Amino acid sequence: MCEYVYENGRKCELKAVEGSKYCALHIPYDEGERLFGERIEELKEEAFNQEIQKGVTYFEGVHLYNIRISDFRSEKSLIFKNSRIKSLVIESSKVGGLMLHNCTINRLVIIDNKLKTILVKNCRIFGLNILRLDFENSIYIRDSVVRYLMMNSVEHVGKEKPSEEEYGERGHVYGRIEVSGLRDVRRITLNVMYPLLKKYLKELGIEIKERRRIVKAKMLVIRNIQFDPNPRFKRQVRLSIRNFHGQLLLENLEVLGHMEIFGGRIKLPEFVHMNIHNNLILKGTSFYGDSTWNLTVLPNLIAELNVSGFMIVEKCRFSNPRMEEIFYRLARTSWEKSGDKEKADEYYYLEMLAKRKEKLSVRGKRYRRLLYKAEAYFEWLFVDLTCKYGTDWKRPILIWLIAVNVLFPLVYYMTESVEGLRAILNSFLDYEYFSIVTATTLGYGDYHPAGIGKVFASLEALFGMFMWAVFLTVFARKYMR
Repeated sequence: MCEYVYENGRKCELKAVEGSKYCALHIPYDEGERLFGERIEELKEEAFNQEIQKGVTYFEGVHLYNIRISDFRSEKSLIFKNSRIKSLVIESSKVGGLMLHNCTINRLVIIDNKLKTILVKNCRIFGLNILRLDFENSIYIRDSVVRYLMMNSVEHVGKEKPSEEEYGERGHVYGRIEVSGLRDVRRITLNVMYPLLKKYLKELGIEIKERRRIVKAKMLVIRNIQFDPNPRFKRQVRLSIRNFHGQLLLENLEVLGHMEIFGGRIKLPEFVHMNIHNNLILKGTSFYGDSTWNLTVLPNLIAELNVSGFMIVEKCRFSNPRMEEIFYRLARTSWEKSGDKEKADEYYYLEMLAKRKEKLSVRGKRYRRLLYKAEAYFEWLFVDLTCKYGTDWKRPILIWLIAVNVLFPLVYYMTESVEGLRAILNSFLDYEYFSIVTATTLGYGDYHPAGIGKVFASLEALFGMFMWAVFLTVFARKYMR
């Protein structure tokens, strides 16, 4: 009999292979290869398949090569403990759960499965790939060494369960994906397929569907991750979250590279003690927050999220103007630190637009709402329309030229409200000349307004002075700061 002793003190009941005191599952790699050569791989695979067919789901201390579990059904959890596996593929199966504890696995692929729970703890895994998975409870990947972690089309399909009460607080434990305490990580991705994985799955005869579903969970938690400090990975995207639907919590992360969030609908995002050494890219993502989140989490976002490179926010949607303002402010300050003032101006303009939206959405007494709305419309007319909050020097020039050379002369011409002392206005060009003289406040005296023209001339004089002041201020800010 095999002399392997489980942690509970029970001995393995399988027959030992010839020349060894261990069975085919427990015999170490070096001893098995010395006794049987390449044939040991077949012996191990055959022994493992026999156990699976018997309905065995608990494997402790096993040494396996390339194992593939297909169309396996069990209400119990599939457990691997204190084991070493070269390659483990679990496909088209429905089991109570998958538990990996203190295992060393080169490549782990979980594809087209329905599981209740996944727990990976104290393991060493080079590539952990979860594709097209429906889970009912939660996924936990904790306190392990994982080089590459990829999740594609992972969706929580469990029914709504009551929350558990712990220490006076209530929190959901169902529908949670938690990645925490990982070390030597090179990349964590959601909905990003590696070319090498496609090739590997094709070799196994597993169909690769190009259409990807979203990654959907009640909450995605990524915390306390130690990325591989090798310099050749520092310029790569280390954390990529694409098409995720649910609540997002990123905590205690030192991202030695880039981070990106593309697409999806993210509720109540939290960035706690985050330091991104390169760039943060947010593109095509919808962010949602409630009133409590706006009061407690959002104000601390500026202090908690530090981006050493650039922060890019493109085509994103926000549930409230305050959140929009904060994200654009973070992006603006990141570009200002790098010295790119033009890009910083773009985000400054978006930030001010968000502030104006916030004034239009103020709640309270009627007179208070009217006051904020009046202020917002005043900003639009005199600050946004004229120069985009001081970020566009071309707009005041264009507005001045159109108003002074076309609009005001046309008004004077149609109302015939300009007279000459010693000269007669013979053509439209004379009205245009009078308009320019009025806008620049030269006042040569050869023409003067009459009747309603006095009102138009006064307005044009004020307009001309205001627009030149705007142009000079914006021009100086643009090129002389």
